[in-house]
Amino acid sequence: MLGQQRPRSPQVHADGSVTFWLAAPDAKSVAVRNTSGGYADWPDGNELALVRDDQGVWSATIGPIEPEYYSYVFVVDGVQALDPGNVAIVRDGARYGNALRVPGPRTVDYDVNDVPHGSVAHVWYPSPTLGGTRRMCVYTPPGYEASGDRYPVLYLLHGGGGDEDAWTTMGRAPQILDNLIARGEARPMIVVMTNGNPFQRASQDYLPPAPDVPLIGTGQPSPRMVRNAGIPEFPESLVRDVVPYVDVAYRTLAARETRAIAGLSMGGAQTFYTAFNNLDLFSWVASFSGGFPLMPGVPVEIAPPANASKLRGPDITRSIDPEGFLRLVPNLDSSVNARLRLLYLAIGTEDGLITTHNAVKHLLDAQGVKYALMELPGYA
Repeated sequence: MLGQQRPRSPQVHADGSVTFWLAAPDAKSVAVRNTSGGYADWPDGNELALVRDDQGVWSATIGPIEPEYYSYVFVVDGVQALDPGNVAIVRDGARYGNALRVPGPRTVDYDVNDVPHGSVAHVWYPSPTLGGTRRMCVYTPPGYEASGDRYPVLYLLHGGGGDEDAWTTMGRAPQILDNLIARGEARPMIVVMTNGNPFQRASQDYLPPAPDVPLIGTGQPSPRMVRNAGIPEFPESLVRDVVPYVDVAYRTLAARETRAIAGLSMGGAQTFYTAFNNLDLFSWVASFSGGFPLMPGVPVEIAPPANASKLRGPDITRSIDPEGFLRLVPNLDSSVNARLRLLYLAIGTEDGLITTHNAVKHLLDAQGVKYALMELPGYA
């Protein structure tokens, strides 16, 4: 096949099966590895060997697989490599992969559809709390530039290993927002996506950290402020630096009733700490698979649950100390019910954080705090 035009890798077939190709005549072995993170498994396993033809081109076909946005890498002679035939590359901290879109009903909101589009800007802002200037991503809704309207604001915090680009690249937040707004299922809003790693001024690919700070996502020991979910350093900066800057630089509805905060994993822990210590600023609060064992003085070791072999992700054998948790968020009691428009918790039932999630639910119940709950099957 060398010297001939071959299908672009990956090739998604009409039935949802996918063929991968790699020209590597000197390789001894090639596999394709699903790096989506466990929420979107492949039916025959998440690593599949490719077969070499007599021209040195390796290929394999998987599926059919469910419609989804996946990420993957090749493994060539034991070394991870990007697919040179696929220009769609995603980054999560220091981890890189290729994107694979299998179209279907589940991917519609992730797609760039023929609807009005918002804008995403990389914005530098002063951060006296952390020192220097820092970078964040800001989504403004369709029509923002031409209108004089003011908008509610969502502060959207990434998970461990991510940075200010995580929600726009891995999470496809701009596409989701465009599509929801176009259907009238979301109110036009400004979305602020910060870098929750206090020792980083910007994403690692744009501004490498100091030599003595390990890259996030490489398996190197994490700095203290990452082990502690950046608490209290990052939440203090969010409240003192980011919110005031956004309310001056953008046409916001600068009131707690129109200000929301939400986060994934590490960002979920940061969300709780920020919101419940600043109820004068936020009335909409959401945690997605909250990484609460990252909070300082909170984690406790636990025995593996009976279904541990089915669980994915971190902290399978860690949960929270309720007293330690309440020391960090002492305002967490029934008085918050009158102040919050919404407290929302979401998780997949096979997430390694499910034991922690249940412990937080029990704590909220004991404290008389009302919340909305979404528990989905699998590692959602």
